[in-house]
Amino acid sequence: MDVVRPNGPDGGMASRVRTLIGFGTDPLGFVQRRFETYGDIYYVKNARGGFYVMKHPEHIHAVLVTQAAKMRKEHSAFELLSRVVGDGLLTTDGDVWRRQRRLLQPAFSQARLATYSTAIVDEAVRMRDQLTSGQELDVSRAMMELTLRVVCRTLFSHDPRGETDDVANAMSALQDGVSTPDFLPSWLPTPHRRRFRDSVAAIDRIVYRMIGERRSGPAADDLLQSLITASDEQGGLSEKEMRDQLVTLFLAGHETTSHALTWTWYLLSQNPEAARKLREELDTLGGRAPTLDDPLPYTDMVIKESMRMFPPVYLLARSPAEDVEIGGYTIPRGTEIVLWIYMTHHDPRWFPEPERFRPERFAADNESKLPKNAYVPFGAGPRACIGKQFATIEARLLLATLAQRFAFDLVPGHRVAMRPRVTLNPKFGMRMTARAHANAAAAPARPLGASAP
Repeated sequence: MDVVRPNGPDGGMASRVRTLIGFGTDPLGFVQRRFETYGDIYYVKNARGGFYVMKHPEHIHAVLVTQAAKMRKEHSAFELLSRVVGDGLLTTDGDVWRRQRRLLQPAFSQARLATYSTAIVDEAVRMRDQLTSGQELDVSRAMMELTLRVVCRTLFSHDPRGETDDVANAMSALQDGVSTPDFLPSWLPTPHRRRFRDSVAAIDRIVYRMIGERRSGPAADDLLQSLITASDEQGGLSEKEMRDQLVTLFLAGHETTSHALTWTWYLLSQNPEAARKLREELDTLGGRAPTLDDPLPYTDMVIKESMRMFPPVYLLARSPAEDVEIGGYTIPRGTEIVLWIYMTHHDPRWFPEPERFRPERFAADNESKLPKNAYVPFGAGPRACIGKQFATIEARLLLATLAQRFAFDLVPGHRVAMRPRVTLNPKFGMRMTARAHANAAAAPARPLGASAP
């Protein structure tokens, strides 16, 4: 029996060429135009058979929640990503994934999060005390370095100073390698492939060095120690499995939050009224650094609205292990499904005037009226991001601590554009100028590295 599919572009060669050109030059605009043409769910034929593209909250809920047990990550996108993270939590399924999740979950308990919050604020204060009013910087790079220090200190008790250039260069190459189409024969040693291979090797050197130093040095109460303990126990993690988990957390643990913060600083620079309300809330702290227990509702609203407009994880992919029914269509097992989170977050049915930055959308009364899974920056269901609470606390405390004393103004003429790769990057970085608030309490600058573990 023929499978009834939703509308979509034909699978001819001309259509495939248009897809390559359109997606290569303006992926977000290209996909948006297809949704406008075909509706909330459409089908694309390709050389591998085809895939379903969706954005409606009901379809997202079906894929990620109600039918999550039938879904797998056996998807072409994850085939590429696994070249970097191996068989880590992000790419595995079934019993392997459940075992890994159980091993990692204690690192994100409430007790651990409370401990992490102190280190998060400490690192933010350290950066804040080294900023000067009028200083121009690439905020994207600064946030990457800050979140890298946070994740290394909290999860690995590791000081990454001296490694940030290696990590930044490796991340750029890895993002290019995973997201850039490569149609050349697999045996051809292109510069692009060499750069990708060298970047994986650079990350591996850092991760294996952390493992080696911990094995030969004192134990610590952190995630790295938990993985080493599991590796040393019978039936625990192999060295390769430990590497894959660490690489997954090492990369995912700072990349997404750094982008979320970068886009937040940009949006605040373009919306002075929201920036004013944020500062008024932070002024209630009386100059002291924020803590985990401080209620900062407007700060939370700012971050949520930023992650609505610029979700770092802008799409998700799945493949059903058996036939499933979604949106009135039977989707055969093994067919690829793409969920465009960015399009969901920019749909005027759920978010009127979606291109406007309006943190009040996430005031409690307004947020409660949103359709289920209309806002999913961390995914949803049993495979939602394990570090959701960690990332939320991190973004809130870093933003609050820095915004107590500084605003960031976009450098005139700097071009701002999105670059959808593995995550939603600012294509040209984010050149901004730090501006100290007129009545911000000054504190003596601490020596560089005073808060390092």
